[in-house]
Amino acid sequence: MNSLEMNVIEEEDLKTSFLDEKTRAQKIVGNSFLRLILRKLVFYFLVFFIAITLAFLIPRLVPGSPLYYIRDLSGSINPVDAAIIIAELEALFGLDLPLWNQYLIFLEQFFLHGNLGVSINLPTIAEPVFDLIAPRIPFTLMIVIPALIITFFVGNWVGAWVGYKETKPRKVVYYTFLIMGAAPFYWFAYVLTDIFVQYLHFFPPFTSTPEFSFDLAVILEIMKHYWLPLILMVLVNIGGWSTGARSMMIYERGSGYILYSQKLGFKESKLRKYAYRNSILPQFTGLNLNFNNMIGQTIILEFVLFWPGLGSLMISAFTQGDYAMIMGTFIIIILVIVIGNFLIDLSYGLLDPRIRIGGSE
Repeated sequence: MNSLEMNVIEEEDLKTSFLDEKTRAQKIVGNSFLRLILRKLVFYFLVFFIAITLAFLIPRLVPGSPLYYIRDLSGSINPVDAAIIIAELEALFGLDLPLWNQYLIFLEQFFLHGNLGVSINLPTIAEPVFDLIAPRIPFTLMIVIPALIITFFVGNWVGAWVGYKETKPRKVVYYTFLIMGAAPFYWFAYVLTDIFVQYLHFFPPFTSTPEFSFDLAVILEIMKHYWLPLILMVLVNIGGWSTGARSMMIYERGSGYILYSQKLGFKESKLRKYAYRNSILPQFTGLNLNFNNMIGQTIILEFVLFWPGLGSLMISAFTQGDYAMIMGTFIIIILVIVIGNFLIDLSYGLLDPRIRIGGSE
Protein backbone atom coordinates (compact mmCIF):
# COMPACT_ATOMS: atom_id res chain seq x y z
CA MET A 1 0.00 0.00 0.00
CA ASN A 2 1.59 3.27 -1.13
CA SER A 3 1.59 6.57 0.78
CA LEU A 4 -1.20 8.04 -1.36
CA GLU A 5 -3.58 5.22 -0.47
CA MET A 6 -2.67 5.53 3.21
CA ASN A 7 -3.42 9.28 3.12
CA VAL A 8 -6.80 8.61 1.48
CA ILE A 9 -7.67 6.03 4.18
CA GLU A 10 -6.61 8.41 6.98
CA GLU A 11 -8.71 11.20 5.48
CA GLU A 12 -11.72 8.89 5.26
CA ASP A 13 -11.22 7.81 8.90
CA LEU A 14 -10.98 11.43 10.01
CA LYS A 15 -14.08 12.29 8.01
CA THR A 16 -15.99 9.35 9.53
CA SER A 17 -14.85 10.31 13.04
CA PHE A 18 -15.86 13.94 12.43
CA LEU A 19 -19.29 12.89 11.17
CA ASP A 20 -19.75 10.61 14.21
CA GLU A 21 -18.88 13.47 16.57
CA LYS A 22 -21.21 15.79 14.66
CA THR A 23 -24.03 13.26 14.85
CA ARG A 24 -23.42 12.76 18.58
CA ALA A 25 -23.44 16.52 19.16
CA GLN A 26 -26.65 16.88 17.16
CA LYS A 27 -28.26 14.16 19.26
CA ILE A 28 -27.27 15.94 22.47
CA VAL A 29 -28.48 19.33 21.26
CA GLY A 30 -31.64 17.82 19.81
CA ASN A 31 -32.51 15.82 22.93
CA SER A 32 -35.84 17.09 24.25
CA PHE A 33 -34.97 16.29 27.89
CA LEU A 34 -31.81 18.40 27.74
CA ARG A 35 -33.78 21.22 26.14
CA LEU A 36 -36.32 20.87 28.94
CA ILE A 37 -33.57 21.24 31.57
CA LEU A 38 -32.08 24.32 29.92
CA ARG A 39 -35.48 25.93 29.37
CA LYS A 40 -36.49 25.32 32.99
CA LEU A 41 -33.16 26.68 34.27
CA VAL A 42 -33.64 29.93 32.39
CA PHE A 43 -37.29 30.20 33.42
CA TYR A 44 -36.67 29.56 37.13
CA PHE A 45 -33.70 31.93 37.21
CA LEU A 46 -35.91 34.71 35.84
CA VAL A 47 -38.60 33.84 38.38
CA PHE A 48 -36.05 33.90 41.19
CA PHE A 49 -34.56 37.22 40.01
CA ILE A 50 -37.98 38.89 39.87
CA ALA A 51 -38.87 37.45 43.29
CA ILE A 52 -35.73 38.76 45.01
CA THR A 53 -36.29 42.16 43.37
CA LEU A 54 -39.76 42.27 44.90
CA ALA A 55 -38.29 41.11 48.21
CA PHE A 56 -35.96 44.12 48.06
CA LEU A 57 -38.59 46.68 47.06
CA ILE A 58 -41.67 45.74 49.11
CA PRO A 59 -40.32 46.44 52.64
CA ARG A 60 -38.69 49.70 51.44
CA LEU A 61 -41.93 50.97 49.90
CA VAL A 62 -43.79 50.52 53.20
CA PRO A 63 -43.99 53.79 55.18
CA GLY A 64 -41.79 53.98 58.26
CA SER A 65 -38.22 53.32 59.22
CA PRO A 66 -36.72 50.01 60.39
CA LEU A 67 -34.89 51.98 63.08
CA TYR A 68 -38.11 52.92 64.88
CA TYR A 69 -36.91 51.13 68.01
CA ILE A 70 -34.45 54.01 68.59
CA ARG A 71 -37.41 56.35 68.95
CA ASP A 72 -39.00 53.87 71.34
CA LEU A 73 -35.91 54.22 73.50
CA SER A 74 -35.95 58.02 73.28
CA GLY A 75 -37.41 58.19 76.76
CA SER A 76 -34.06 57.03 78.13
CA ILE A 77 -31.96 58.67 75.39
CA ASN A 78 -31.57 62.35 74.65
CA PRO A 79 -33.51 63.19 71.42
CA VAL A 80 -30.39 64.79 69.93
CA ASP A 81 -28.34 61.69 70.74
CA ALA A 82 -31.11 59.48 69.33
CA ALA A 83 -31.06 61.44 66.05
CA ILE A 84 -27.28 61.06 65.85
CA ILE A 85 -27.51 57.32 66.52
CA ILE A 86 -30.20 56.93 63.84
CA ALA A 87 -28.11 58.83 61.30
CA GLU A 88 -25.04 56.73 62.08
CA LEU A 89 -27.00 53.47 61.81
CA GLU A 90 -28.57 54.54 58.51
CA ALA A 91 -25.10 55.23 57.14
CA LEU A 92 -23.83 51.91 58.54
CA PHE A 93 -26.63 49.87 56.94
CA GLY A 94 -26.70 51.93 53.75
CA LEU A 95 -30.24 53.18 54.32
CA ASP A 96 -29.22 56.77 53.53
CA LEU A 97 -28.29 55.87 49.94
CA PRO A 98 -30.66 56.23 46.97
CA LEU A 99 -32.91 53.23 46.38
CA TRP A 100 -31.24 52.26 43.08
CA ASN A 101 -27.83 52.34 44.77
CA GLN A 102 -29.07 50.12 47.59
CA TYR A 103 -30.47 47.71 44.98
CA LEU A 104 -27.17 47.43 43.09
CA ILE A 105 -25.27 46.84 46.34
CA PHE A 106 -27.81 44.17 47.31
CA LEU A 107 -27.41 42.36 43.97
CA GLU A 108 -23.62 42.51 44.19
CA GLN A 109 -23.53 41.21 47.76
CA PHE A 110 -25.98 38.42 47.06
CA PHE A 111 -24.81 37.08 43.69
CA LEU A 112 -21.05 37.65 44.12
CA HIS A 113 -20.62 37.01 47.83
CA GLY A 114 -23.77 35.12 48.91
CA ASN A 115 -24.34 37.79 51.57
CA LEU A 116 -27.88 38.40 52.80
CA GLY A 117 -26.90 41.36 54.94
CA VAL A 118 -27.17 41.86 58.70
CA SER A 119 -30.15 42.25 61.00
CA ILE A 120 -30.97 45.87 61.81
CA ASN A 121 -33.24 45.41 64.81
CA LEU A 122 -32.86 44.50 68.43
CA PRO A 123 -31.89 42.08 69.89
CA THR A 124 -30.12 40.64 66.82
CA ILE A 125 -28.69 43.92 65.51
CA ALA A 126 -25.61 43.55 63.26
CA GLU A 127 -25.82 39.73 63.26
CA PRO A 128 -25.53 38.11 59.79
CA VAL A 129 -28.99 37.26 58.50
CA PHE A 130 -27.94 33.90 57.11
CA ASP A 131 -26.60 32.84 60.52
CA LEU A 132 -30.03 33.59 61.98
CA ILE A 133 -31.90 31.86 59.14
CA ALA A 134 -29.77 28.71 58.76
CA PRO A 135 -30.97 27.00 61.99
CA ARG A 136 -34.60 27.59 60.92
CA ILE A 137 -34.37 25.97 57.45
CA PRO A 138 -34.43 22.32 58.69
CA PHE A 139 -37.62 22.99 60.68
CA THR A 140 -39.50 24.09 57.54
CA LEU A 141 -38.10 21.40 55.24
CA MET A 142 -38.76 18.58 57.71
CA ILE A 143 -42.46 19.47 57.58
CA VAL A 144 -42.93 20.23 53.88
CA ILE A 145 -40.95 17.46 52.16
CA PRO A 146 -42.25 14.43 54.16
CA ALA A 147 -45.80 15.82 54.08
CA LEU A 148 -45.65 16.24 50.29
CA ILE A 149 -44.39 12.69 49.75
CA ILE A 150 -46.84 11.08 52.20
CA THR A 151 -49.90 12.98 50.98
CA PHE A 152 -49.06 12.30 47.33
CA PHE A 153 -48.93 8.53 47.70
CA VAL A 154 -51.60 8.14 50.38
CA GLY A 155 -53.98 10.62 48.73
CA ASN A 156 -53.62 9.00 45.31
CA TRP A 157 -54.05 5.55 46.78
CA VAL A 158 -57.22 6.57 48.63
CA GLY A 159 -58.67 8.28 45.55
CA ALA A 160 -57.87 5.32 43.28
CA TRP A 161 -59.18 2.87 45.89
CA VAL A 162 -62.51 4.70 46.03
CA GLY A 163 -62.69 5.41 42.30
CA TYR A 164 -62.19 1.81 41.22
CA LYS A 165 -65.04 0.45 43.38
CA GLU A 166 -67.27 3.03 45.08
CA THR A 167 -68.69 1.24 48.10
CA LYS A 168 -70.21 3.07 51.08
CA PRO A 169 -67.32 2.40 53.52
CA ARG A 170 -64.84 3.68 50.95
CA LYS A 171 -66.92 6.79 50.33
CA VAL A 172 -66.97 7.50 54.09
CA VAL A 173 -63.15 7.46 54.17
CA TYR A 174 -62.95 9.61 51.05
CA TYR A 175 -65.39 12.29 52.23
CA THR A 176 -63.76 12.37 55.67
CA PHE A 177 -60.49 13.43 54.08
CA LEU A 178 -62.34 15.94 51.89
CA ILE A 179 -63.92 17.56 54.95
CA MET A 180 -60.56 17.79 56.73
CA GLY A 181 -59.03 19.33 53.62
CA ALA A 182 -61.85 21.87 53.30
CA ALA A 183 -61.54 23.03 56.92
CA PRO A 184 -59.20 26.04 57.52
CA PHE A 185 -55.93 24.39 58.46
CA TYR A 186 -55.01 27.08 61.02
CA TRP A 187 -58.32 26.45 62.81
CA PHE A 188 -57.65 22.72 62.59
CA ALA A 189 -54.22 23.36 64.13
CA TYR A 190 -55.80 25.09 67.14
CA VAL A 191 -58.29 22.21 67.55
CA LEU A 192 -55.60 19.51 67.47
CA THR A 193 -53.39 21.55 69.81
CA ASP A 194 -56.20 21.91 72.36
CA ILE A 195 -57.00 18.20 72.19
CA PHE A 196 -53.55 16.58 72.05
CA VAL A 197 -51.40 19.18 73.84
CA GLN A 198 -53.63 20.93 76.36
CA TYR A 199 -56.01 18.13 77.41
CA LEU A 200 -54.47 14.75 76.54
CA HIS A 201 -50.81 15.87 76.89
CA PHE A 202 -49.72 13.58 74.06
CA PHE A 203 -47.26 16.23 72.82
CA PRO A 204 -45.18 18.82 74.74
CA PRO A 205 -45.94 22.57 74.37
CA PHE A 206 -44.44 24.06 71.23
CA THR A 207 -43.03 27.04 73.12
CA SER A 208 -40.34 24.69 74.48
CA THR A 209 -39.07 23.52 71.07
CA PRO A 210 -35.24 23.80 71.05
CA GLU A 211 -33.21 25.24 68.17
CA PHE A 212 -31.87 22.74 65.66
CA SER A 213 -28.39 21.32 66.10
CA PHE A 214 -26.65 18.09 65.14
CA ASP A 215 -26.94 16.70 68.63
CA LEU A 216 -28.83 13.47 69.32
CA ALA A 217 -30.49 14.77 72.49
CA VAL A 218 -31.66 17.94 70.73
CA ILE A 219 -32.95 15.99 67.71
CA LEU A 220 -34.90 13.60 69.94
CA GLU A 221 -36.44 16.55 71.78
CA ILE A 222 -37.41 18.19 68.48
CA MET A 223 -39.01 14.96 67.29
CA LYS A 224 -41.35 15.03 70.29
CA HIS A 225 -42.74 18.34 68.98
CA TYR A 226 -42.55 17.32 65.32
CA TRP A 227 -45.33 14.77 64.94
CA LEU A 228 -48.36 17.01 65.47
CA PRO A 229 -47.42 19.58 62.74
CA LEU A 230 -46.60 16.74 60.35
CA ILE A 231 -49.85 14.88 61.07
CA LEU A 232 -51.79 18.12 60.62
CA MET A 233 -50.17 18.86 57.23
CA VAL A 234 -50.86 15.31 56.07
CA LEU A 235 -54.51 15.27 57.14
CA VAL A 236 -55.42 18.57 55.47
CA ASN A 237 -53.72 17.74 52.15
CA ILE A 238 -54.78 14.14 51.46
CA GLY A 239 -58.24 15.20 50.28
CA GLY A 240 -56.93 17.29 47.40
CA TRP A 241 -54.90 14.43 45.97
CA SER A 242 -57.79 11.99 46.50
CA THR A 243 -60.17 14.07 44.42
CA GLY A 244 -57.91 14.07 41.37
CA ALA A 245 -57.00 10.40 41.76
CA ARG A 246 -60.65 9.36 42.06
CA SER A 247 -61.59 11.21 38.87
CA MET A 248 -58.66 9.68 36.96
CA MET A 249 -59.47 6.19 38.22
CA ILE A 250 -63.12 6.50 37.18
CA TYR A 251 -61.91 7.46 33.71
CA GLU A 252 -59.44 4.57 33.57
CA ARG A 253 -62.04 2.12 34.91
CA GLY A 254 -64.24 2.79 31.88
CA SER A 255 -61.45 2.79 29.30
CA GLY A 256 -61.32 0.26 26.49
CA TYR A 257 -58.27 -1.70 27.62
CA ILE A 258 -59.83 -2.37 31.06
CA LEU A 259 -63.16 -3.50 29.60
CA TYR A 260 -61.41 -5.68 27.01
CA SER A 261 -59.10 -7.20 29.65
CA GLN A 262 -62.08 -8.03 31.83
CA LYS A 263 -63.63 -10.01 28.97
CA LEU A 264 -60.33 -11.86 28.54
CA GLY A 265 -60.49 -12.95 32.19
CA PHE A 266 -57.70 -10.86 33.73
CA LYS A 267 -57.57 -10.84 37.53
CA GLU A 268 -59.20 -7.85 39.21
CA SER A 269 -56.03 -7.06 41.18
CA LYS A 270 -53.99 -6.96 37.98
CA LEU A 271 -56.47 -4.65 36.26
CA ARG A 272 -56.55 -2.38 39.30
CA LYS A 273 -52.76 -2.17 39.25
CA TYR A 274 -52.71 -1.23 35.54
CA ALA A 275 -55.42 1.39 36.04
CA TYR A 276 -53.60 2.85 39.07
CA ARG A 277 -50.34 3.24 37.16
CA ASN A 278 -52.07 5.07 34.32
CA SER A 279 -54.14 7.25 36.66
CA ILE A 280 -51.25 8.41 38.85
CA LEU A 281 -49.01 9.82 36.09
CA PRO A 282 -51.15 12.95 35.41
CA GLN A 283 -51.11 13.62 39.16
CA PHE A 284 -47.39 14.39 39.01
CA THR A 285 -48.27 17.60 37.20
CA GLY A 286 -49.92 18.79 40.42
CA LEU A 287 -46.80 18.34 42.55
CA ASN A 288 -45.57 21.88 41.83
CA LEU A 289 -48.82 23.51 42.85
CA ASN A 290 -49.17 21.41 46.00
CA PHE A 291 -45.54 22.00 46.97
CA ASN A 292 -46.03 25.77 46.70
CA ASN A 293 -49.31 25.51 48.62
CA MET A 294 -47.64 23.54 51.42
CA ILE A 295 -44.89 26.14 51.75
CA GLY A 296 -47.56 28.81 52.29
CA GLN A 297 -49.45 26.61 54.74
CA THR A 298 -46.28 25.87 56.69
CA ILE A 299 -45.43 29.57 57.06
CA ILE A 300 -48.79 30.22 58.74
CA LEU A 301 -48.68 26.93 60.65
CA GLU A 302 -45.33 27.83 62.18
CA PHE A 303 -46.75 31.07 63.49
CA VAL A 304 -49.85 29.35 64.94
CA LEU A 305 -47.97 26.48 66.59
CA PHE A 306 -44.82 28.43 67.54
CA TRP A 307 -42.83 26.07 65.32
CA PRO A 308 -39.37 27.70 64.92
CA GLY A 309 -39.15 27.62 61.12
CA LEU A 310 -38.70 30.22 58.39
CA GLY A 311 -42.33 31.32 58.51
CA SER A 312 -42.30 32.40 62.14
CA LEU A 313 -38.99 34.22 61.56
CA MET A 314 -40.41 36.03 58.51
CA ILE A 315 -43.53 37.18 60.36
CA SER A 316 -41.36 38.39 63.25
CA ALA A 317 -39.17 40.32 60.77
CA PHE A 318 -42.25 42.00 59.26
CA THR A 319 -43.52 43.12 62.67
CA GLN A 320 -40.09 44.59 63.47
CA GLY A 321 -39.53 46.15 60.04
CA ASP A 322 -36.19 44.38 59.69
CA TYR A 323 -35.40 44.89 55.98
CA ALA A 324 -32.50 42.45 55.79
CA MET A 325 -34.35 39.73 57.69
CA ILE A 326 -37.47 40.13 55.54
CA MET A 327 -35.39 39.85 52.37
CA GLY A 328 -33.32 36.97 53.73
CA THR A 329 -36.28 34.79 54.77
CA PHE A 330 -38.17 35.62 51.59
CA ILE A 331 -35.16 34.78 49.39
CA ILE A 332 -34.53 31.46 51.14
CA ILE A 333 -38.21 30.49 50.89
CA ILE A 334 -38.30 31.44 47.19
CA LEU A 335 -35.05 29.51 46.65
CA VAL A 336 -36.59 26.42 48.27
CA ILE A 337 -39.69 26.80 46.07
CA VAL A 338 -37.66 27.30 42.87
CA ILE A 339 -35.35 24.34 43.53
CA GLY A 340 -38.29 22.15 44.54
CA ASN A 341 -40.27 23.03 41.41
CA PHE A 342 -37.22 22.48 39.21
CA LEU A 343 -36.61 19.01 40.67
CA ILE A 344 -40.31 18.14 40.32
CA ASP A 345 -40.24 19.18 36.65
CA LEU A 346 -37.16 17.02 36.09
CA SER A 347 -38.78 14.05 37.82
CA TYR A 348 -41.81 14.36 35.55
CA GLY A 349 -39.47 14.44 32.56
CA LEU A 350 -37.82 11.25 33.77
CA LEU A 351 -41.17 9.54 34.35
CA ASP A 352 -42.57 10.44 30.92
CA PRO A 353 -40.63 8.51 28.25
CA ARG A 354 -41.79 10.91 25.54
CA ILE A 355 -39.70 13.62 27.24
CA ARG A 356 -36.89 11.38 28.47
CA ILE A 357 -35.96 9.84 25.10
CA GLY A 358 -37.35 12.48 22.80
CA GLY A 359 -34.96 13.56 20.08
CA SER A 360 -32.90 10.33 20.18
CA GLU A 361 -33.08 7.30 17.93
